[in-house]
Amino acid sequence: MESVKRPASASSQEPRALLQLDQLPDVGPRTIRALVESFGTAEGALSAPSRLFTQVAGSAAARARGDREVARVVDEALERAGRLGMRLLTWSDSAYPEALLRLDDPPPVLFLRGRAELLGEGGVSVVGSRRCTARAKDLARRLGRALGRAGVPVVSGMALGVDGAAHRGALEAGGVTVAVVGRGADAAYPSSHRRLFEDIVEHGLVVSEFLPGTLPLPFHFPRRNRIMAALSESVVVVEAGARSGALITVKHALDVGLDVWAVPGPIDTRACDGSNQLLADGALPLVAIERFVEGVGGVAGVRSGAEAGVETEGAGNPEETPGRSERTRLAEPERRLLRSLDAGPLHVDELAAAAGLDVPLALALLVRLELDGAVEQMPGFHFRAA
Repeated sequence: MESVKRPASASSQEPRALLQLDQLPDVGPRTIRALVESFGTAEGALSAPSRLFTQVAGSAAARARGDREVARVVDEALERAGRLGMRLLTWSDSAYPEALLRLDDPPPVLFLRGRAELLGEGGVSVVGSRRCTARAKDLARRLGRALGRAGVPVVSGMALGVDGAAHRGALEAGGVTVAVVGRGADAAYPSSHRRLFEDIVEHGLVVSEFLPGTLPLPFHFPRRNRIMAALSESVVVVEAGARSGALITVKHALDVGLDVWAVPGPIDTRACDGSNQLLADGALPLVAIERFVEGVGGVAGVRSGAEAGVETEGAGNPEETPGRSERTRLAEPERRLLRSLDAGPLHVDELAAAAGLDVPLALALLVRLELDGAVEQMPGFHFRAA
């Protein structure tokens, strides 16, 4: 892929100047980029003639350039960043990921807490709804664990629901995770994720484009989603409603040419409307966690839970197939579905009838069994035992 032009290095005051520009009214990353292209540096933009500055950034921003309150807010935030051991990275630094520079509106400055070296390692963005189903939260956690065991960084937004579960799964497996947050990197949001936030700072990386002390305003979260996409090699939507913010991450992922995967969900569950529509529009179906992780991790095989030193419920005879050894801990409807498959592949309608289930419920359970590696889906909604 052709490299992109990195803004020229400037003095040690350039980060402060970039942040001052970002605090001006009607100025965002696109305008800051235009100002730097016009005047060479952010410092040059701050000292440029008012008429020329106004042509690029507007009159409100031009009038606010000399506001002492703007300078005070930036200086206090930088002091707080220093106390918390944050690393500042501007778009002219060599460690700033080139993938971010390919965005139309790359963040001029990033605040990093934790293992800054993880910033350029790529990974998989795992996203989904905040108000997700218990099924989705469980899948996100297991996907995070599998990626963590395989050494693939998990990238997400530390929100409630799918995001938090994916982060936790990666940490539980001894893996690494990157949280891109929609507020300053000095505190957790939501507050209920304070312990998770502290664990990520210790073992992973927290990334923010916002000054320390910045509150989690609603319009910050769509902005952080573009960073999540650009820091990833692919994106997985575990579960998303028709208007989920996770779909914004998908849009950014497609803009930068990433593969988008989605977990199939029950067609009569509104929480899955958005993710199922992605599949209808051509997203890749994630139907087996370990198979997916093997592909994105570039490894011959992902270690089992026992090999990775994490718990494996109900472990049976290692010579048995995974589906059969796990039957003793499945719910009764799932066991009935698996028993029905002993005779060979069957259509979902036949399986539902044999197990005494409604077709939507049977399909949802079969997808779960497929993700667990117990069944395989064949063309035309036929299933067979794995």
